Amino acid sequence: MKKRTTFGEDIRVLGRVKVITICAMLVAMGVVIGILCKNFLTFGIYYRFTLENLPVFFAAIAFGPFAGAAVGICEDVVSCLCSTNPAVNPLITVGAAAVGFFAGLISHHVSFKSDNWRIAASIIAGHLIGQVAIKSIAKIVMFGMPWWGVFIGLGFSAVAGTIEFIVLRMLFKNSAIQQGLKGIYKK
Repeated sequence: MKKRTTFGEDIRVLGRVKVITICAMLVAMGVVIGILCKNFLTFGIYYRFTLENLPVFFAAIAFGPFAGAAVGICEDVVSCLCSTNPAVNPLITVGAAAVGFFAGLISHHVSFKSDNWRIAASIIAGHLIGQVAIKSIAKIVMFGMPWWGVFIGLGFSAVAGTIEFIVLRMLFKNSAIQQGLKGIYKK
């Protein structure tokens, strides 16, 4: 996990076969998580507890904002195509992209003394901007969700973000994952 990058490095890393392969696997993981959550953790018509952002956060923190946004977009589109309602909602897809973009932006372009703070701030930014703000606005505008439903989404995001932080911290401390990510930003 590289601490600080330039936007040029963030874009160049997307051309590496290793990064493309890892991001494709993260998309597949996110789609499976999303389908399971849609089937088992949906409450009413508007509310769903999900950890489908976990792979998006991993890509964003490991590879930067553009990789995070790409994984978020691909995951949302493929998840919609695999579900019973194959219509892609562009506002929800923008929210998924924002989760990855802002998490990667915070992780790669803001200085932190600790990896714990880097991961926590990335998750908070991704959830607040992409999940709570943009996706909630999309649900209000497109599906008629009541305005107070934003607070339910905020509660779900707080619980999901806590779980995602714990899992991501364990993953990024893992020596095998550290070794696998080593050298990705070399020229």
